[in-house]
Amino acid sequence: MTDIKDWLPEFEVSAETDTELQEYFLLTPELDKIINSKYWLLLGRKGTGKTAIYKYLEKSIPQNVNNNIVVSLNFKDYPWPAHKLYKESIAGELSAYQKSWRFLFFVKLISRLIEIKEINSESLSKELKWAKKYIAKVFGNPDPSIMEVLFSKLARIQKLAGPGLEFDETSFNVGEVSFDDVAENKELQNTLRSNAFTLLSYFETIFKNNVGDKKFLIILDQLDENWLSGEIDEYSKVLINLINVCRNIAIDDTLKKNLKVIPFLRTDIYETLRFNDKNKLYQDSAIVIAWDNDSLDTMFLERVKKYKPNDVELDLSKKCDSLFEASFVRQGTPPFKYITRRSFFRPRDVIIYFNNIRKKHIQNKTGLYTTTELYDAAYDASISVYNEIIDEWSNQFPEIENLFSVLQLIQVETFTYSEFENKYKLEFPNSTEGDLRKHINFLFDNSIIGQKKQGRWEYQSSIPNLKMNIERPFRTHQSLKYRLQLTESRPGQNDD
Repeated sequence: MTDIKDWLPEFEVSAETDTELQEYFLLTPELDKIINSKYWLLLGRKGTGKTAIYKYLEKSIPQNVNNNIVVSLNFKDYPWPAHKLYKESIAGELSAYQKSWRFLFFVKLISRLIEIKEINSESLSKELKWAKKYIAKVFGNPDPSIMEVLFSKLARIQKLAGPGLEFDETSFNVGEVSFDDVAENKELQNTLRSNAFTLLSYFETIFKNNVGDKKFLIILDQLDENWLSGEIDEYSKVLINLINVCRNIAIDDTLKKNLKVIPFLRTDIYETLRFNDKNKLYQDSAIVIAWDNDSLDTMFLERVKKYKPNDVELDLSKKCDSLFEASFVRQGTPPFKYITRRSFFRPRDVIIYFNNIRKKHIQNKTGLYTTTELYDAAYDASISVYNEIIDEWSNQFPEIENLFSVLQLIQVETFTYSEFENKYKLEFPNSTEGDLRKHINFLFDNSIIGQKKQGRWEYQSSIPNLKMNIERPFRTHQSLKYRLQLTESRPGQNDD
């Protein structure tokens, strides 16, 4: 029999490299909500598939996404301090950065609108012809990048001509400026802001006058990249301003039929932001990526079906359990459920676990994975999950490694609040009761620890509305057991 290792490959973990992952989002309700509903804020924990959805939309033609023309903006290498140069000192905290976001959006929108009209052989209005010339002169590119929009000749141009007016060519015979140049020169900052916001006013009006019945969808990904720990408060204000701009566009009768802007944000970052109506906005406008055992099973089964040779017989009615010799493992648990109970219900966790099973696999008579290989893979998978959490939180919550040390000091999976408190004080000797509560809530809210519900250990990742009760025992998530070198729970407790 053909061995499973010969036909089921090791898979890429990152959406940037795993092009196949994007195909599976055709099956998800989140994608449908993005293109067909009023919702405009996509939230998900790291590893849940935000970038995969972004990549799918980025490559989509309008006919496949409800006739939306997609404008994708990736902030992976974005210099966040650049926004400070556009910050209006006279504006309030909740609007200081809004014009800079709108400026970026409308430069990109006008650029794409011109491109689409020219592709479709549609004539350009006098306004659009003017905008096309201005974009070429100011940004040096008909489709300027984020960096070209932010740092161009705008800080040195002394006079802008309005739409329809002939502009002075000599005005543009100036060099571009760097971030450092503008950061050190208040006069350049003032010119940059004045010119950018004047152009914003022109471009927004031109967009409304010329968009017709076209629909644009701006998607923004990796907004959490490259945050510096000392700048998080300021970055948070930038993100709050972004959210407010997206909300304003969503309720603007002159824009909402033609434009939707969707930030792709990590759930944990959204939860740290502080602004009015945050909960109402979450209820009314947020699309939350949520996976469960069945949807993850379907996701991975798509991979299995793609690679399975015709001569390999599997009972696909059992979905991914068909990849294993045994139908049930410890405590009568199906193999795939054994994996998801040791995950945070993210595609990335499941893919990593299967990759580790594959590494442990030795060819056998059945050609399938064995129970032993399933168990042995848990060690390396535990290390991967630990590293993922450190990567997820090291900037925004640097205490994460110390909190893992507290759990490791406890030594066992299951513990009481008082046991946690005792070890916590060893790791955080100067902490207050408030610090302790903040940190244990952090662990609980992020599924690192959980509690029993209806006789089973559960976590926020498996039951999002799970409530913490400090009078009841806690348990460190199964996925972290081996990396933290924790021993089994006390006798009599269910290990699943």
